[in-house]
Amino acid sequence: MNQTQGLGTVSFSLAHSQVLEKSDRQRVATQLVSIMRDFLNRKNLKGLKILDIGCSSGVITQSIARHGGTVVGIDVDKNAIKKAIADSKDIKNLSFKLASGTILPFKNNSFDVVICNQVYSFISNPPKMMKEVYRVLKTKGFCLFTGDNLLNPIETMYGLPFLRWFPKNLSKTILRKMGYKDFYIGSYKTYWGLLKLCDDFAIEDYTLKVLKRPERFKFKKILKYRKVINLIPGPLLRFLEPFLPTFIFILKKLND
Repeated sequence: MNQTQGLGTVSFSLAHSQVLEKSDRQRVATQLVSIMRDFLNRKNLKGLKILDIGCSSGVITQSIARHGGTVVGIDVDKNAIKKAIADSKDIKNLSFKLASGTILPFKNNSFDVVICNQVYSFISNPPKMMKEVYRVLKTKGFCLFTGDNLLNPIETMYGLPFLRWFPKNLSKTILRKMGYKDFYIGSYKTYWGLLKLCDDFAIEDYTLKVLKRPERFKFKKILKYRKVINLIPGPLLRFLEPFLPTFIFILKKLND
């Protein structure tokens, strides 16, 4: 069984075992909502207009919409968007569009929140996407941005070590030898590269907040490491942050 997943401007297929299962997607949605609620200091997302870039088949987007607001999901994958629309007919505050993350079909100052969840590494032109995100955000709106670290030795999409460190041609050869016929190699950045990518915004780093209080943000997989994490002095933890596998930023648009 194959499932198609599209992110931003890239569309590709992965074996069913290598994409997030529905329960995992719903878990991620709960985490994203928890972060947004914490930042906004409110119980729900009512009254907000929210854009989800790279929504794939819409499972995460649907879960977010159930917390209120008007939610729009976009993706370049026609089949994924078709499924998202079919599966969400009964959710009145939710819609989907076939669109690219680098050419957002929305007016300036359209959204209170833009979600870029694990998208940047699959976009052909990440800086252009971030310019578009800035453009469609309302003044004092924000982007919830999450992304993997180039320094993470494990390519999470395929569960292989060091794949993202190799030249692209070598990585593709390895995947072909392993029997993959349809695959995509993400283009990742370091912590410092992501800070530069997002430098149009005021950045509030939520990475360590989540790491220190995983129960607050529904990161159940981190709970078992909480005691060890709490033993690490704050300055040392901040020093080690650039080497964590993934990052979570709130990107605030302060001025037009």
